[in-house]
Amino acid sequence: MRIIIAHSHLDSFGGGERATLELLRHLSARHAVELWAGGYTPQATFAGLGDYPRRDISPLGWLRDTPRADAVVAQTFGAYLLALRHPRTVSYLHSLRSVYLHGGWRPDLVARRALDHRALDSAAALLANSTYTAEQAQRRYERPVAVVPPGADETLFALPERVGRYALYVGRLVPEKGLERLLAWSASVPIDLVIVGAGTAGYVAHLRALAGPRTHFTGPLTGAALAGAYDGARYLTFVPHAEEFGLAALDAMAAARPVLAAPEGGLAELVRDGETGLFARDARAFAVASARLLANEALCLRLGRTGRARAREYTWARFAQGVEAACLAAAGGRA
Repeated sequence: MRIIIAHSHLDSFGGGERATLELLRHLSARHAVELWAGGYTPQATFAGLGDYPRRDISPLGWLRDTPRADAVVAQTFGAYLLALRHPRTVSYLHSLRSVYLHGGWRPDLVARRALDHRALDSAAALLANSTYTAEQAQRRYERPVAVVPPGADETLFALPERVGRYALYVGRLVPEKGLERLLAWSASVPIDLVIVGAGTAGYVAHLRALAGPRTHFTGPLTGAALAGAYDGARYLTFVPHAEEFGLAALDAMAAARPVLAAPEGGLAELVRDGETGLFARDARAFAVASARLLANEALCLRLGRTGRARAREYTWARFAQGVEAACLAAAGGRA
């Protein structure tokens, strides 16, 4: 079967980009795959994306170009528009936080909402990363949405179970990731905070101005360098606003590190309070949870061990199989 994997802004190290890479890796073993990419910036995203056949699509191309494939996997707004011309498009919803979905009456926002709804209504199937995302999408688009969660980084399961020396954040440096409240809540916590990720120069400068002397910014890390960041961490601290899934939290669990999380969105499904991590809804709860993790190494090890066992339920192979099954159903004998 010929499958096109489409993503309209491959210019970061986010979960959607990671999912695109894993789909290419797993599905290429059984099918002919091609990447349709918008805004592809090799130095700003996962290097492995450059290893696969690619067609670069302009912003207008998502409205104009017609795929010739047995199935299409679309993962972002631009890519969703392919369903208007290709009925065998499977739309995977990583996020519903795009600005055009949340009000505003500028003509461009109104037009994008209309196109978005029409495109997802035309798709052969809708998939989502969590029950939280699926329920939101079902309300918005009034059609069934299947949950096919992402997978953990397999290499992190090899890290030793131990208690590290700093708190860790991994993810994009953008407002919805709750970085401003993370910096405020962690200001009085007596442990270094290591922040891994990239963002716009202006927003990173803003975060640096808010950060205290115990906060360290590494920029984006991948591969062995990222595994090393998890290896040295005592716990992952992750308090985004209504996170749809929380891939960094899953990877921390795979690394046998506790997760100190905000119980919002998909994180409330992924992290189990008192079993794989601790929840904090505000600054006071964050301080109390941090103190528990700093004072009790046995607690850190127990939470990390249970988290690792739970993380084994989430694999990229299973993710790819779920997407593949939707593609086969959409193709309906055309393979």
